[in-house]
Amino acid sequence: MAKKRILFIDNRPEHVRQPVLRLQLAGYRVDEAPSGEAGLKALGSRRYDLLILDSELPNEDGWDVLKAVRKDPEQKHLKVVVLMAPKGETAQLVLVPVDAELRRPFTLRELIGAVERVIGQA
Repeated sequence: MAKKRILFIDNRPEHVRQPVLRLQLAGYRVDEAPSGEAGLKALGSRRYDLLILDSELPNEDGWDVLKAVRKDPEQKHLKVVVLMAPKGETAQLVLVPVDAELRRPFTLRELIGAVERVIGQA
C-alpha cells in the first residue's frame, strides 16, 4: 500500500519540526508549507490525503485557506485536521467543517491518533 501523503501548513517551525518527524517515523510522507499561500500552491501541484492546518496563520488565516480548499472540486477527497487555540473558534467549525480538530496544547500522541483516525495508518 502506498504511503499516505500529508501537507502540514504552519508558519512556526518550532510547531512543525517534531510533529513532522514523528509522522515520518510513523510512515507518512509529509510536506511542509510556511503560509496559507504556499500551502494552496502545494495543494495545486500534488495530491495529498490529509491537510494539517494551523487556524492561526498570518495574512490569509487558516480558515480562509480551508474555505478555499473546500470550494476546490479537485480537493473534495482531502481530509483536514485543524490545529486551534485552546478556546474560541468553535463557530468556524460550523461554517467550515473539518474531519478532526486538536486544541493547543496537544501531545504528539494525540496528533498521531487524530491522523490515524482520519486517514488510517501509513
